[in-house]
Amino acid sequence: LQHYFIQSNLSEMIKFLLLLGVALVPMSAFLSEFVEKLFHGEESDVFGPVARIPYSDLLNNNPYVDPFVLHSMKHYGFFYVVDVPGYNASTELNLMHKFYDLPEEVKANIEIRRHNPANPNAYRGYCPGLDDVENTLQYKNLYNIGPHETQGTMSNKQDDEKMKKLRHDIQEPNVWPSTGDCEFDKEFKETFQEGFEIRRNIA
Repeated sequence: LQHYFIQSNLSEMIKFLLLLGVALVPMSAFLSEFVEKLFHGEESDVFGPVARIPYSDLLNNNPYVDPFVLHSMKHYGFFYVVDVPGYNASTELNLMHKFYDLPEEVKANIEIRRHNPANPNAYRGYCPGLDDVENTLQYKNLYNIGPHETQGTMSNKQDDEKMKKLRHDIQEPNVWPSTGDCEFDKEFKETFQEGFEIRRNIA
């Protein structure tokens, strides 16, 4: 009886292992494809190991992405979100190239307050690259936008408290290029307004 029990259990175990082997083959193929989708890039690419998380997997709370997000955040501080519906990075990049190729006097109209006193904004707008990197920590041209197109007024004189003033200041309205090319100006503004909302919704 004991011999039969052991033989029977052994037979069942062999059947289980065979079934498990069949199940693992497609699963391993799926995981390989899944991992390749999350991590890709040339070996020489320093950001190659950063995870690329499909937008749909974020929406569906796919648990497979959790360790990849954690790894990228711990080692790089960010991860990529890919396959975002309605978003085209090339469109934004091309528009920014066109913007930075504009004459300096055109871009100067929307420079931040430090460079153009006519613009009251400290953050929103264009900031040209500076040579004084040690003191400014800036060596690239910047164009900064936020969620606000208008800025509310301080409600009363009591609102000069530090936190209330700070809250008011960071709600600066965006400033957009006015180049005389209405088609470019419209496309630039609408593209980056939509892009900002896409990013905010992802966040």
